[in-house]
Amino acid sequence: MDKEEVKQKSSLFSVFFTFAVDNLGATIVFPIFAPLFLDPSKGLLGHEVSLTYKTTLLGFFLGIYPFMQFIFAPILGEYADHHGRKRALLLTTFLTFVGYALSAYGIHHHSLFWIFFARLIMGVGAGNLSICLSSLTDLSPSKKKKIRYYSYGSAIAGFTFILGPFVGGKLSDPSISPLFDSAFPMLIGAILGIINVLFILFAFAETLETPSKKPFDLIKGIHNIQTALKTESIRPLYLIYFFFLFSWNIIFLFVPAFVVENFHLSNSAIGDVCALLGVCWIFGTGVLHRIFYHSVKPKWILLTSFLVFSAIVVFIPYPNFLKGFLVLLGSCTILSGLIWPICTSAISNAAPDHIQGKVLGLSQSMLSITMMLSSILGGLFLHAHSMIPFVFSSLSSLVAAALLLRTKVE
Repeated sequence: MDKEEVKQKSSLFSVFFTFAVDNLGATIVFPIFAPLFLDPSKGLLGHEVSLTYKTTLLGFFLGIYPFMQFIFAPILGEYADHHGRKRALLLTTFLTFVGYALSAYGIHHHSLFWIFFARLIMGVGAGNLSICLSSLTDLSPSKKKKIRYYSYGSAIAGFTFILGPFVGGKLSDPSISPLFDSAFPMLIGAILGIINVLFILFAFAETLETPSKKPFDLIKGIHNIQTALKTESIRPLYLIYFFFLFSWNIIFLFVPAFVVENFHLSNSAIGDVCALLGVCWIFGTGVLHRIFYHSVKPKWILLTSFLVFSAIVVFIPYPNFLKGFLVLLGSCTILSGLIWPICTSAISNAAPDHIQGKVLGLSQSMLSITMMLSSILGGLFLHAHSMIPFVFSSLSSLVAAALLLRTKVE
């Protein structure tokens, strides 16, 4: 193996490792935050604090991460185009490390301020997805290789999406080991974060050959949205995608809170539930999608999935036993896993080649927006009645189905 090949492989590994650490940061908190905010024995919020305040605060803390990601992702991408991928990745991975460390400190000392500040910083650091994708493009000798590298990144993101809640649940449960508590997973995340920084510093070689000479654009994200939405064939698809993501996120983000309040599960058990949902998602997107996609028109797959999802999701809160709850929730997760790749491919197919990057970047921004809205609204709704988020999820899925009837899908 020559020197150039070694440099190529070490750079690729550094980017893939960044994918993994960032996705762990997004999901590792799911089994930690719900008990931390809702269970008075955790020491963060006492018995005197109302459930309304707790669930609203939980939603706010979950929502700040995707909000910062939405704001800073295009800015960081623009920075990388001007000053190089390596410098941008060093900045973002260091912010992720600091965010993990401050999260561990804030949770250990029961400090809302430091936990909030840590989520702000981690959200900014997680805005490096576009930098990772740009680096993979730079490292790709051919279009075929680029697609393969993107698929590797997607697989790593999917795996860590399952692994994050599972690891977070296990490592925060003191019944498994006296060493474990709510801060311990974030400490492990900080160790992975500093390892990530070292990989970028010593193993990643700059991939940008020609820095951009255009003026730095602080509101590039808004300009990308304007460019993408000027294409008439894309606008209705984005609306469908928005309502689908909202219907899914408002349920998924508050599953931990729901099971804490209704089934009194431990952190470890919440991690198991989240991991089970990840497996259901992979089954929908990896198995059912392959079965139906070549035999049924995408539009009819989407329409049927939206309607069935809408019918099932309202019944999720009704079973008073955990197995019934998980069967209904798992069914909705499988349907969501089936819907997602069809929506994203339909958006890509409807866009001209010269704005593919902007269109796919806006799809990522759409995910961040819906996660932010779902977090805040879900927190407000959950305290009023546990049924309300599920009703909103059903209505949002029905709106997506109604829009779909009037929309052409490639």
